[in-house]
Amino acid sequence: MHRLPNAAGLSLRAVKHAVEAARVGGLNLLFGSSLASLSLAARPRAMIQYLADSLFLHRAMCGRRGLPQRNVVDVLAGSPTQAIRLGSLGTGAEWFWPQASYTQDIVSLCLICQILRPRRVFEIGTLWGYTSYHFALNTPPDAQIFTLDLPRDGTAAARLPLSLVDGAHIRERSPDDRYRFDGTDEARKIRCLTGDSATFDFSPFHGTIDFFFVDGAHSYEYARSDTQHAVKCCRPGSVIAWHDYGKASLPGLTRFLDERAREWPLYSIPGGSVAFLVVP
Repeated sequence: MHRLPNAAGLSLRAVKHAVEAARVGGLNLLFGSSLASLSLAARPRAMIQYLADSLFLHRAMCGRRGLPQRNVVDVLAGSPTQAIRLGSLGTGAEWFWPQASYTQDIVSLCLICQILRPRRVFEIGTLWGYTSYHFALNTPPDAQIFTLDLPRDGTAAARLPLSLVDGAHIRERSPDDRYRFDGTDEARKIRCLTGDSATFDFSPFHGTIDFFFVDGAHSYEYARSDTQHAVKCCRPGSVIAWHDYGKASLPGLTRFLDERAREWPLYSIPGGSVAFLVVP
C-alpha cells in the first residue's frame, strides 16, 4: 500500500528537478548568453557551464555581487608575501579547470590556512579530498583536519533538499574512489567523518575550531543548517568560508549569504567563489 505514494513522490521530485534545471538553464541563457556559446550547442552541458561562468565573471567584474570583494590577505592582515603549498596538480579533476575562478578559490583557501595557522580545521563536503589535502599541506604539523561527507555506500541519505549539482556529485562518487591525500604524509593529519551534516552531532567540536569550510550541499536549507553548526563550532577570531558563492547554478547558497550580510561582515574573493567571515 505504500508503493504508490513512494512512486508518486519520486515522480514529483523528478519533475521538480527538471523544472529547476530548465529555470537555471533559461536564466543563464537569458543573462549570460553570447554568440560564442552557440559553438557549444552540440554539447548542452558544456554550453550551460559556459553561460553560467560567463554570468559569474560578468557580475564579479561589474561589482554586482551581493558581498563586497576583498582579498583574504587584506581582511586577515596577512603579509603581502605568502608561501603556499599545492599538491596533486596532475589530477586535473578538482580545482585546476579551464574556469580560472577555481584556481582563485584554492589559492585563497591555502592563504587562509597559512595566515591563520589553525590547529583544528573542520570541512563539510569531502568529495575526493582535494581541499582537505590542501588544508593539511598548509597548516602546522600538529594540526587536525576533520572532514565530513555522506557515506559513499549510500547508507545515509540527505535529510534536507539538495541542488541539482549536489545530486550529481553524490551520484558520481564510488565506494572504490581514493582520496587525493591517500598515501601522502599529510594523510595522518586528516580524519574522515561520515554522516549527513543536517543530523551530524557537532557538539564535541563546539568552540574548538579555528577554520571551518562549508562545501557540502549548496541548497538554501543546507547553507543555513551548515552555517549554524559552523558558528557554534568556531572560536572568536576564527574564519568560516563557503564555496561556490555567486554561482548561477547554485542560487540557494548565494541567497542565504546575501541575507546574512545584513548582520555579518561577509566578503567574497575577487574573481573567485569563496565567501568568508571572521567570527566576532
